[in-house]
Amino acid sequence: MVGAVSFQSPPSLAVEVVLPNAGTVRGMGIRKGITVIVGGGYNGKTTLLDALKAAVYNKAPGDGRELVACDPTAVAIRSEEGRAVTGVDISPFINNLPFDRPTDSFSTGDASGSTSMAANIQEAVEMGTSCLLLDEDTCASNFMFRDARMAALVHKDPISPFSQTIVPVAKSGISCILVNGASGDFFDAADTVICMEAFTAKDITAAA
Repeated sequence: MVGAVSFQSPPSLAVEVVLPNAGTVRGMGIRKGITVIVGGGYNGKTTLLDALKAAVYNKAPGDGRELVACDPTAVAIRSEEGRAVTGVDISPFINNLPFDRPTDSFSTGDASGSTSMAANIQEAVEMGTSCLLLDEDTCASNFMFRDARMAALVHKDPISPFSQTIVPVAKSGISCILVNGASGDFFDAADTVICMEAFTAKDITAAA
């Protein structure tokens, strides 16, 4: 591809894998746990996550992503406003809805952005995923985080932001890889922070 940047792993995240038909391959290994991918706009955050999303599938030779591998149970989570939800327990993320509407067996024919994300995560967990992939560009912001000023102003919010619930999710054995360029709320929970600069990955975990 003309103008493409060859991917290079940060030294601190480099791993080597011996493949039966390709010998020893060196690349970036993303550890289990919580990984946050940050960086400025149009610097490669979503490009990296999209490669991981596609990595659950086999590639044709020459595709360019043949050596990108991911947990085969990984699921991409996004907001799907308007989707139907039937009998899903979204209570780990959403509780105390108006009019005492139950969330331990939630049903609707027209989910909001936040309730659709909660349902998507719970359905993925029920199917046995061990890795969630999220991009802030396609997520409901009120599901992902809530800053201190908003929390002080709005006292009764039924949503427990993902920035507060991601640690229990990870402790249950489900890794989370998320693109996040707008908030630092996930840094305290992160095991690894990768910064994309001009499509080059840098390990900035210590700085974050």
